[in-house]
Amino acid sequence: MNFLKIVFDWMTVIGLVLLLGRIVTAVFHFLDIPFITLFKDYSTISFIILIVGVIGQQVIKDKK
Repeated sequence: MNFLKIVFDWMTVIGLVLLLGRIVTAVFHFLDIPFITLFKDYSTISFIILIVGVIGQQVIKDKK
């Protein structure tokens, strides 16, 4: 159970970092400043990672 908690915590952190990257990419795109498209290309995957991490944390928290 402890292993799953660590995995979900890391998934949430990675999802939040990717979300922040998508926001920065959108701001630079809006300002017409060239920026990498890495976060834009993987937006669906990062959203899924974030959602799974948050739901997993809730399930682990409710079981305690």
